[in-house]
Amino acid sequence: MKPIMVIGIGNLLMQDDGVGVHVINLLAEQGVPAGVKLVDGGTHSYDLLECFSADAHFIIVDAMHTGGKPGSIYRAPLNELGLRPQENIMSLHELHFIEAVQMANMLGYKPDIMVYGIEPESVALSLELSPLVAAAVPRVAELILKDIQEKLVG
Repeated sequence: MKPIMVIGIGNLLMQDDGVGVHVINLLAEQGVPAGVKLVDGGTHSYDLLECFSADAHFIIVDAMHTGGKPGSIYRAPLNELGLRPQENIMSLHELHFIEAVQMANMLGYKPDIMVYGIEPESVALSLELSPLVAAAVPRVAELILKDIQEKLVG
């Protein structure tokens, strides 16, 4: 059975942008089954290339700006989201996880990725999540644990 890697992405210093890392931290506190690796992907998405080169199931958690109500939860396979890498990247700070996935694809890896997005309310300088986004964190963790159980059984 393939291992499962749950990757939380975001900047903890920028309020709701760090929601992915907050979810990873909650999952770490709650505990996850054997064979599940939790990864704090932070803001260094280029470091994720090594992760996406592994033979594993991936679950990505990140803030997702769609114009919806803050705290809304989205779930979809990466290939259904229509995300495209940026074309004119000027520095490593502009790389997002989608660029790391594209690089893995170019190296012949085709990672199986489910994405959880949480609609942010604010990305101001703060270590605290906004109330609506903070309220979504336990539900996202619960949904991810359900996905993990389904992968482990199936």
